[in-house]
Amino acid sequence: MKVLIVDDEPSIVNLIRMNLKLEGYDSVCAYSGREAVEAYAAQKPDIVLLDIMLPDMDGYDVLRAIQELDRSAAVIFITANDKRTSKILGLELGADDYITKPFDNKELVLRVKTLWRRIRLTRGAVEAAPPPPEPEGAASRPSAVLACGELALDPDAHTVLVAGSEVSLTYREFDVLCYLMQNRRRVLGREELLENIWGYSFMGNTRAVDILMGRLRQKLGSAGEYIRTVYGVGYRFEGPEK
Repeated sequence: MKVLIVDDEPSIVNLIRMNLKLEGYDSVCAYSGREAVEAYAAQKPDIVLLDIMLPDMDGYDVLRAIQELDRSAAVIFITANDKRTSKILGLELGADDYITKPFDNKELVLRVKTLWRRIRLTRGAVEAAPPPPEPEGAASRPSAVLACGELALDPDAHTVLVAGSEVSLTYREFDVLCYLMQNRRRVLGREELLENIWGYSFMGNTRAVDILMGRLRQKLGSAGEYIRTVYGVGYRFEGPEK
């Protein structure tokens, strides 16, 4: 697994690089926004650790530039700004996670490992060899595709279609939608979603769930209305059968 570390402070970059090396992860380092975008295009890292305050451009603009290269880029923001608005903006733009300086090394590694585990699960499904063809006359294998109205999600191919057109989602957006569809019509609390999708306590910030849901609804367009808010509780997926 390869991680792109983006920070203008060499001491922080080296600290992160050493901690990731102990876990067996490779690192690519960048000290400015432009270096980060160039490194992403050249190295195709699996995860980006991205500082918000950079000398030439802020991390939000770097994220946008990286997303132009890869809409599903996995990004964890590193920020010295503990303001809630900064964190919310990063999540709204499509970051998977954030961590605030000064950070605990173990926590940073845990967040990277958690995100990487979800990425591997997704890639494993996509890269798995197709099953052998069924013999003639045999009953067809049930499709794994989750379908509702004009929305179809294929966990194996990691694709989402709305009215026949593919929608590009981040790993976390895809996992949330898949979990919602697998638990159709059941009310899912925010804490349950945090535990099952984020994989750890997200600092008690259930707002992260709301932000992702808003982003997901927007990307799904007309099918976004299938995700219903149950005020004071969480969310429920419901819609017409396909």
